[in-house]
Amino acid sequence: MGEDRARLDNIPFFARGYALGDVVVIAPEEDGTQWVRKVVEYSDNCTIRILPEENDGQAEARQAVLETFAPFGVEAEIIEQFGLVALNVPSSVDIEAVKRLILKGAEEGRWAYEEGCVTSQWRAAG
Repeated sequence: MGEDRARLDNIPFFARGYALGDVVVIAPEEDGTQWVRKVVEYSDNCTIRILPEENDGQAEARQAVLETFAPFGVEAEIIEQFGLVALNVPSSVDIEAVKRLILKGAEEGRWAYEEGCVTSQWRAAG
């Protein structure tokens, strides 16, 4: 987007406070590595990370998470090395239903979750 700005085009797995589609200011190090300095435009997406229980095997548990949220219009990415699923919850989906499902899955022991980046709409959801 220019010399010092970029739009995040992946769901962040480890960085807090960022979501898919956010526009960020970047700054290069001497070795060429780009570091995010701050968000200048939020996308209104939420990043939720899920660590599934692996009773059915790792791959099957992660795939089950994807299949659970896909009907809601929630995108997901998997990082197999850590057994982690990152969800992108856009503001256009039924956030209340998605949040209820996440909480229910956690209560039932199907997964643990972390809110990596949430909006006021997410916080207000039941």
